[in-house]
Order: sequence, then C-alpha cells, then structure tokens
Amino acid sequence: MINAGVRPTLLNNVHLSILPDSENVFASFDELAGLQDRDPLRYGSVRLVGTILADPLYASAERLAHPQVQGVRIVLHDAIPAALSDNAYAGEEWQQLFAGLRTDQHVHVYAQEAAVNLKVLRQLPKRVPVLIDHLGTCHPERGVDDPAFAALLHEASERGNVYFKGPGYRTAIDAAATLPFAVRIVERVGAHRLLLEASDAPHVGDCEGRAYADHFTPLTAFDFVARLARATAARTGTTADALLRGASAEIFPTSL
Repeated sequence: MINAGVRPTLLNNVHLSILPDSENVFASFDELAGLQDRDPLRYGSVRLVGTILADPLYASAERLAHPQVQGVRIVLHDAIPAALSDNAYAGEEWQQLFAGLRTDQHVHVYAQEAAVNLKVLRQLPKRVPVLIDHLGTCHPERGVDDPAFAALLHEASERGNVYFKGPGYRTAIDAAATLPFAVRIVERVGAHRLLLEASDAPHVGDCEGRAYADHFTPLTAFDFVARLARATAARTGTTADALLRGASAEIFPTSL
C-alpha cells in the first residue's frame, strides 16, 4: 500500500484474522513492532488494532487485556436467519464475556444478511458498542427499503452506540448502487456512525466469486470509498471526511 501511494495510519485486523482463531492478530502486533524498530520513518506512524474471535473459551481476560485488542468479532458469513436462535448469545458464558470488555472495546459483527445482524444485535448488552460490517450487509436487488435492513437501522438508532463500517463494495462494486444504502444509514443512524474508509480487498470476492483483486488495486479501492463518501456527503449535508474516518476515534480510541 505504501509503495502504491496509500499510506495507512490505522490498520484494523490483518489477513484472515478470524480463521481459525486470532493468534495471527497477536503475531501481527509483534511483526509491526519489529518493522517499526527497523524502519521508524516508513512504519512509525502506522497503528494496528484488532478484534479477536468471539468465543467465551478463547477470548480470555488475558487476551482481552492486550492494549491493541479493541474487542471481539462475531463472524457468521452466509448464515440464514432461521439458523440463528434468538438466544444464541444470551447464555451466562457469553454475558460474562461481554461484561469483561473494556469501555474502549466493542463487538464487531459480520453476516451477509441484515436479518442475521439484527438477531445478533438484539442479544448484545446495550452498554456495549457494536460495529456492524459491510454496511449491514445490504443487497441492491432488494432495494434500500428492504424490511430487514430498515429494522436493523431502527434498532441501531434506538441503541445509539452502533456503527456501520464500509467500504461498501460488498454491497456493489458500483459506488452508485451502494450510495442509497450509505445515505439511508446517515439519515437513520447518523453520519457519526458511519466509517467508510476501509478495505478488505483482495482477500475476499464479489457475489460472483471473482476476487476483489480482479476489480481493485490499493489505489482504486480507496478511490471507490472516496467517491462513495463524496456522493453520500452531497446527499446528506455532511462532509466526505466525516464519513470516511470521523467515527474512528470512537470505535478505536486506544489507537490514537
């Protein structure tokens, strides 16, 4: 990224950070520290944080105590709503895990269905901040008025501490197709709850199975989110900068 002209200031998780556990997240902390010792001019301004596997047995107090760990991550991939019970995260061991999170830590949730994200969100303690990945996840073919997406935004607004992370190309690789969903998040939840300047290309693929590396370079991936942020800002009366990174200080406070 640096060689391509993109100088990162904050990295959240590193390659396949949830498979099969999160030991490579801790290894990445050590690796960056080594790089910074060897070349402080090149790497000194980069900050690295991570969320670890949300599992009561794995996410121990010792692992959560690491200053760069910003919380836990629930990954449900392509789970369907019917496959997730209404009390999957309501057990005593899960509640103890959530109670052990620091005030600067959050629960990161990723599913490919807004209805699944909603089911998880309703089971999490209301005091815990939540970061929902990939804008929801929303589906252009269902439209911005999709009932599951609308219900998710309503719940997020009611809680007041739910954030939505971009970049938005999981919704569509055409920024114009993603735009209505970003606008709706700003309208219903708030511009200060949207974090667009993020990219997980090329480690995942689009809905047709093509790797994002086939669509984007590091430069064009960040150009996508910049264009999406500018278009969303123009529609909602805010600024592109606020949408790109304004929420990062709240979501990742220990990275400053």
